[in-house]
Amino acid sequence: MALDPERLTDDLLVGIPPGPDWSVLLEIGSERHVVRVVDGAVRHEGAPGINATWDVGFAVSADEWEAFCAQPPPRGATSAQALVATRGSERITGRREVWARAAPAIDRFLAALRGTTTPTRPDPPSPPPGFGPSVGRYLHLTVEGVGRRIFVETAGEGPPLLCLHTAGADSRQFRGLLEDPRVTDHHRVVAFDMPWHGRSDPPDDWQHRRYTLDTATYAATVLAVADALQLERPVLLGCSMGGAIALYLAAEHGERFRGVCALEGGLGSPGRFVEWTHRADVDHSAFLASWVGGLIAPASPEGPRAQTLWGYASNGPGVYQGDTAFYSIDFPPIAAALGRATCPLYVFSGEYDYSATTEMSRRAADQLGGELVVMPGRGHFPMAEDPEGLLEYLLPVLEKVR
Repeated sequence: MALDPERLTDDLLVGIPPGPDWSVLLEIGSERHVVRVVDGAVRHEGAPGINATWDVGFAVSADEWEAFCAQPPPRGATSAQALVATRGSERITGRREVWARAAPAIDRFLAALRGTTTPTRPDPPSPPPGFGPSVGRYLHLTVEGVGRRIFVETAGEGPPLLCLHTAGADSRQFRGLLEDPRVTDHHRVVAFDMPWHGRSDPPDDWQHRRYTLDTATYAATVLAVADALQLERPVLLGCSMGGAIALYLAAEHGERFRGVCALEGGLGSPGRFVEWTHRADVDHSAFLASWVGGLIAPASPEGPRAQTLWGYASNGPGVYQGDTAFYSIDFPPIAAALGRATCPLYVFSGEYDYSATTEMSRRAADQLGGELVVMPGRGHFPMAEDPEGLLEYLLPVLEKVR
């Protein structure tokens, strides 16, 4: 294994927010390289001497590097952040806040040193000029005694399909379903932004509080939206945290739904609550795009991949962390006590998801009496990162539920 440090060029920093100078010791197998970022330029200093210093270290074992360079790489070896999340954060040494600020660059450094890339599925065709089919409006309603102003977009006709976005994101993730006649010819697709998210408002005193989502408020919000829109037994489709609350609703309020599709649904994911997603000394938008990037399947189309990450980069500070408080802290003990679903339940699992792994989704399906739908080659955000890849598995289920 011989790394080529000439691949560590200044253009790897394009698009990353500028910040203080920093340095990293990359230990990959038996090789050690000190890399400094000074005034926005990359300086490779090679193996460190006895007097060398650096801010943060990042270590990858020879076996991990072999997995990282495989084509395609396995789950958990798709990015530097994926290695941290799945194979141990002890690889990070030194100043953790520097690592959090530098994480997007370290992702790019390792990808550049790997050299090879997995071929991606083709981007979907560009829509024709003019307005798209979805219509967006604001819905005013009360949830748990609190007035809410929630953005809702709809498209299509037929039995309602109510869509719930992932943590720290919004209903833009469902544009692929909202604009696909294979879905909208058979369903009225309804997607909304949770309060604090996307185009839905936070409370007026948001600057003086810390957003935290819990199971009770989340479930009450989904049911209140369904009631306000007069959705008669919709099919519920939620992803990630939306998949988690979909499992809860299938067990506790299944009579309200024609069926439930829990994408990347599990009974909680404790490892996803991390302080670096909401700190004054870390750009949450840059860190989040890096933190969730490893959950995207290597072969997902480039355009939808970029738009998925933009959704994470463009949401409010602290929102993602407040969502992870739901499915990392509040939900797991509640989920452990859930009984069987009282409506048809399908739990979808992408191969590359290490937040809600296939093993976790299988346990959820077994506990609640649902059917597991395994999606080889797909990632954690299937409706956003690869809508065509999701529909291959979703359309037959929707037809069955109808």
